[in-house]
Amino acid sequence: MRTALAILALASLAACQSQPDDPGNGAQAGRNIAVPANDSADAANAAEEPAEAETLDQVGPIRIGATLAELAAEGLAVAGRDDPMPGSTCTYAHFKGWPDAAVMLDGDHVVRVDVSDAQQEGPFGLRVGQSEAEAIKRLGSAEVQPHPYTGPTGHYLVFHRANAPTGLIAETDGKTVQSWRIGQWEQVQWVEGCS
Repeated sequence: MRTALAILALASLAACQSQPDDPGNGAQAGRNIAVPANDSADAANAAEEPAEAETLDQVGPIRIGATLAELAAEGLAVAGRDDPMPGSTCTYAHFKGWPDAAVMLDGDHVVRVDVSDAQQEGPFGLRVGQSEAEAIKRLGSAEVQPHPYTGPTGHYLVFHRANAPTGLIAETDGKTVQSWRIGQWEQVQWVEGCS
């Protein structure tokens, strides 16, 4: 009887560990990406830290999901804001002190941040101007896709964890990172921004 229970327990454990990935998740951006590990010490630390150790929901003080009123209460003043297109609630804003961070809003909520300047460091140490090879190394096994406009030479480096609400796309010219964006996964995938 003990042998039968032991075999049943092992079979149950094996079934739990071999669940397939959700094939519909991230269909536009390809497969999901694992968190990079630089060495065994980092891998050990990553096991102790929460899965979202590198956040994809904040650039400096600008938080995905925050409202303009919340950010204003924290001292972030809007320097300029676009008018939405007819029938849309999507706009872009810029904040004082953050001229190279274009903030996509859905109504008054931040949903995405686009960065086009080397001064701002992104998750995993990603930066504009960094070599594509270095960016891929920092992002782990990032999904490399042809850029919609400059491919096949230019690329998208796509980072999205399974079932995560946020993600990252870095754009390259095939040699260096030209820009990157993070935010809610749906909006991060929009090629034309609010258009």
